[in-house]
Amino acid sequence: MTYFQDFLSLLGAALTIFAASERAMLTGVCIGGVVLAALCWWVCSIYSRLWNKSFRVASLHHVFCAMAAMMTLAATVCFVALRHAQEASEASVSFWEEQLKWDKVWATKTFNTAYDTVKALGIEDFTKYPAPPIGRKIPITNNLSMIEFAKVYTRSAANHFVNKRPCLSGIIQARSDVPADVLKKEISGFFAKGGLTYEATDAIALVAAEIRKGLNNHLPRVVKEFRIMLVGIFLAGQLLAFGLVGWAAYRDLKART
Repeated sequence: MTYFQDFLSLLGAALTIFAASERAMLTGVCIGGVVLAALCWWVCSIYSRLWNKSFRVASLHHVFCAMAAMMTLAATVCFVALRHAQEASEASVSFWEEQLKWDKVWATKTFNTAYDTVKALGIEDFTKYPAPPIGRKIPITNNLSMIEFAKVYTRSAANHFVNKRPCLSGIIQARSDVPADVLKKEISGFFAKGGLTYEATDAIALVAAEIRKGLNNHLPRVVKEFRIMLVGIFLAGQLLAFGLVGWAAYRDLKART
């Protein structure tokens, strides 16, 4: 997923939550957005007369004005909807977590890395544990083996999130690994509760928990960053629409002189 695709996905989720939870406000925002859109259309259709008083907007130019108006309406609704950016982000994290649990390509690649990493330690007996793709188990009887195994899986899961959620991970400054102290605490707690084998799902859950922690720590920034990006896209679109009308008015003026 690209940065822009991730942004659109989160924006779409925020809009869905907004529409489902605040219908009355959505209606009011849409009405206000329509008013602003109409004002934008009118300004776009007349502003070129500042330097070409005889210019008349044709049908094609009205298409550009309509573009500006539609972007105004969409930006108005989206700007308000981004008040639900945190819920949308949390939903994105949960969806990623479930996706990763069923990602066989990721599971195979990570298992192979974990097998080689634990075997390289030289402290486990791999006699009855053939290498993949034949073997599907790793002997883990030592605390160090468990830590290295967990480290491989948590790092791989964290990298997967950064790659699949580039926009969200950039905003919350998601790490490409889990801090060593957090990982050691996790393993110690796992053994204290009577755990025997640290599974891939445990590593995924740990990474997801760390991501959610970062999301909570950067809540004000999440909403702010998304709105800044939205305003940037809106201004770029308006510049294009107004620019096309202005360029047509300029060409008309040059043709008359």
